[in-house]
Amino acid sequence: MGFWLRMKSCVVIFFLVSLISSDTAAPPPGIKVRITEKVKDLGLMYLKGLVNREFLIENEDFLIKSVTLTKLQIDPAQVDFRFQDKIGLQFEIRDLNFALQLQREKNVQFFKKFKIDKGTTIFTGEGVRAMILVRMNQNPKGHLNVEIGKEDCKINADSIRTKSTGFVGKVLDKFKSLTKHFFKKKICPALQPMINDKLKDLSTMRTVHEGRQLDLDYSLSSDIAVTSRSLDMSFKGLMSVRGQAVDTDSIRPGKEPVFTETNKMIYVGISEFFFNGAAMAIYKSGPFEVNVPKLEGLKSVVNLLLGAVGIQPSCKLDMNVKFEASRLIPVIKTPKCNVETQKIIGKIVVGAAKAILYFVDKWFDEGIPIPLPTDLSFIDAKTQFEEGYLVVGGSLNFIPLQSSSNAGG
Repeated sequence: MGFWLRMKSCVVIFFLVSLISSDTAAPPPGIKVRITEKVKDLGLMYLKGLVNREFLIENEDFLIKSVTLTKLQIDPAQVDFRFQDKIGLQFEIRDLNFALQLQREKNVQFFKKFKIDKGTTIFTGEGVRAMILVRMNQNPKGHLNVEIGKEDCKINADSIRTKSTGFVGKVLDKFKSLTKHFFKKKICPALQPMINDKLKDLSTMRTVHEGRQLDLDYSLSSDIAVTSRSLDMSFKGLMSVRGQAVDTDSIRPGKEPVFTETNKMIYVGISEFFFNGAAMAIYKSGPFEVNVPKLEGLKSVVNLLLGAVGIQPSCKLDMNVKFEASRLIPVIKTPKCNVETQKIIGKIVVGAAKAILYFVDKWFDEGIPIPLPTDLSFIDAKTQFEEGYLVVGGSLNFIPLQSSSNAGG
């Protein structure tokens, strides 16, 4: 079973017919993502992939300028990851050992800039225990937002040590009890604003095709839904031409994707609303006027011939999808039209439909980005078609940007 679009008065309407709907209700999400409890092992892989990667801190007022996780030792059996029904995610970690390298630098302005500190601090922890409950919701701008309450985060350690260079670092090394107090009391309150600052900077618009100025809206369309076995996120998944408003009531909505299982690591649901919105955006981006001007004359001929003989051809096409890394690749098969292909009009209709599909395929040869971190790839994908939507289930593979030799397990 596949998605299909009809073509009526001319081949250009291939992009528009089946998009029009009188239903004024809110459209379904274009894309839904389900994450299941099977992502636990992936989380451990992700943590280990952070080893030896430097994270810059771009705050001039902050003493620490960069943080590098240089060592991480953790037994997978000592990590518990679970979903809390209608609440969020709970993490529990026991007996973790780590080492951080902190690059410090602090300048003050007094007539001219003076450097009052510069050096390195090696921050190590042993026997670390942490329990963190993360509540997730949608903020007014459609971004993912997290809440970590005071009672939802507890971090402690058997041993916390620092070894520093520079005058300020040497002073810091003297106050061991202060360092442990900072680790126990100050990290939890810092987590929520730190995570949300990163989340709000993530763009909810992704460019699908720069030349056609086609963008895809990845803002959340509803709050996060959490059960004891999975977490579901709904995204608008609306494609548009940059700078142009979209009348969603004019797009045939299809149905909201429904997930019925949790035995795979991840599921991606894509509704007919997504494909129909993409078709509308492609049409509005002016493909004929810009990319294939020679079809302008053909379009006029088709209009004239169809109008003269009163024919309203309809074309049906089958489409599948595949994934490459974190991108969805549409796979469109040759259209089947209800015209006699032996006749000149039929040949024109089918030929023009094939030409359009050829250019659409070229525009999306790099695929459509799915809202996943760049280090994650969708693998072992299996597609199931339903009435008005499709669901792709599979696993995620973590490919770190660089190797991590100090990640123990």
